[in-house]
Amino acid sequence: MWTLRQTFLAGAFAALGGGAWWILQSRPAPEGPPLQRGRLPDYVVSRFVAVETDDAGRPSRRLAADQLRQFVEEDLAELDAPRLTVFEAEGPPWEAQSRSGLLLKGGEEVRLIEAVQILRAGSESVRSVRLETSELGVWPKREYAQGDRPVRIESDRDRLTANGISLWYAEPGRAHFPGRVHIYLAPATAGGQPQESNP
Repeated sequence: MWTLRQTFLAGAFAALGGGAWWILQSRPAPEGPPLQRGRLPDYVVSRFVAVETDDAGRPSRRLAADQLRQFVEEDLAELDAPRLTVFEAEGPPWEAQSRSGLLLKGGEEVRLIEAVQILRAGSESVRSVRLETSELGVWPKREYAQGDRPVRIESDRDRLTANGISLWYAEPGRAHFPGRVHIYLAPATAGGQPQESNP
C-alpha cells in the first residue's frame, strides 16, 4: 500500500510527464533535413613546409602552405595558400601559387585552385615566364602540369592565351594548347629591343 506522500509524488511525476508529452506534440516539426556534422580532418598542420631532395641532397621540390588539413580515408589534403617551388639544375626555379589547393594520391598531384600563378624569372639562358589560370594540376615527379581552364602566358612582352594547357616543364620544356590559341609577339626595334605596339 502506498503512503500518501508516495501517491502524491507519483501523481506529480505523471502530470509532469503528460505535460512534457503534450508540449512536444504541439510543437511544429523542424523544416528541412536534420543538420549533419561536417567532416573533420584527421590532423591539421599550420605553416606546413615539405622539401624533397635529389640524390646529392640538393632541394628538388618544395611545397609550403599556410595550413594543411589531412583526410586519411579520402587520401587527400586541403591546402590554404599553397606555394610549390620546382628547382632546376641550372637557372631559376619555377614558382607556383594559388589561393587554395589539394594534395592528392599520396602527394603525386598538387591541384592549384583559384588565382593560379606560375612564375619563372629570366636569366641569360632562359626568358622569364608568367602563367595565369584558375585551376591547374601539377605532377611534380613527372615534371608535368595540365589544366582545362583559360590560360594566359606572358614572356617578356610576348603573350599567349588559350583554353587549356599541357605543360612539360623539364628542360627542354614544351607545351600543348588544345583548340584556338591567340599569340601576340612584341615587335623589336632595330637594336633588338621590343617597342610599344597594339595587337
